Amino acid sequence: MSPVSTELVSQTTFGWLLTVVTGGFAGLWFVHDFIFLARARNADRSDPVVRDQQFGYVIGMVIGAIGVVGCLRYQGVL
Repeated sequence: MSPVSTELVSQTTFGWLLTVVTGGFAGLWFVHDFIFLARARNADRSDPVVRDQQFGYVIGMVIGAIGVVGCLRYQGVL
């Protein structure tokens, strides 16, 4: 008789689930900030608030890219 497993899913399935959720969230974050940066590109750059927003969107895109690359490296794609 085989031992009964108390795991709901295998470790491989759980790893892929976390990769899809994390990578999907990071990808959406990247796209969201890219769209907002594209909208703000024609704004008045002499306004410090506009420059701060644009900087924040770039940082958000970097964070999103790091998340996607990290997920791809975790799965051995990169």
